[in-house]
Amino acid sequence: MSIPSRRARWLVPAVLLLVWLGIGGALGPYAGKLGEVATNDQAAFLPRSAESTRVVDAQKAFQQDETLPVIVVWTADGGGSVTGHRAEATRSVASLKGEPGVVGQASPALPSDDGEALQAVVQVEPDLGDALPGVLERIGDAAGRVPGTQAQLAGPAASQADLSDAFAGIDGLLLAVALITVLVILLLVYRSVLLPLVIILGAVFALGLACAVVYALAERDAVRVDGQVQGILSILVIGAATDYALLLTARFREELARHPDRFAAV
Repeated sequence: MSIPSRRARWLVPAVLLLVWLGIGGALGPYAGKLGEVATNDQAAFLPRSAESTRVVDAQKAFQQDETLPVIVVWTADGGGSVTGHRAEATRSVASLKGEPGVVGQASPALPSDDGEALQAVVQVEPDLGDALPGVLERIGDAAGRVPGTQAQLAGPAASQADLSDAFAGIDGLLLAVALITVLVILLLVYRSVLLPLVIILGAVFALGLACAVVYALAERDAVRVDGQVQGILSILVIGAATDYALLLTARFREELARHPDRFAAV
């Protein structure tokens, strides 16, 4: 065995390891930045000449999204009528005028037909984003100051906040479940502790590279990314990387039967 061949045994794997460590360290953060270039606009994923695209564009002329309503509902603590608290309920939501995120004056508290509930509507800005839960909390605190009643929030703004909270971190959850599932399968297949971890590490580095490429393309409007794409991307990359690792390992074992030297088998 010549000296260069001996060096190649260590040099090639070392260079590949350093390259992938660099990829993982430098491009890994892009997995969390895809949300910056993501869009949920339905028309963004349709051909510009399609009739569906023209319909979506036409609907924008009839959309009125200057405000987002929050419906405040009061009920009595022990049940029964709450009409006697109508004035206090109206004052509680009226005090929100001028609060950050609140638009205009809230409506008066109106009783239900049976008198067992009161309802008022508070308008908030439609593009609050992450600030929406804080605005809803202030509205709930103000409405909750009516003694003898329970105040609850409903309407489009509350639904939007609940949906955002329900899907918060879902990409990370999908990725964690995928990694754990793959790790368990690899442990059962290989009956080894080190090899599955090496495969998982390589798959994570590949995901960082894929996310960086998708981020660069989406930033330049070459591709479109939405929430579903973000979730599916991690599953596909982890699955594909694991499949190729399984195939590579199987082929390596086959070549070991023909070449006793491991470097030659690789």
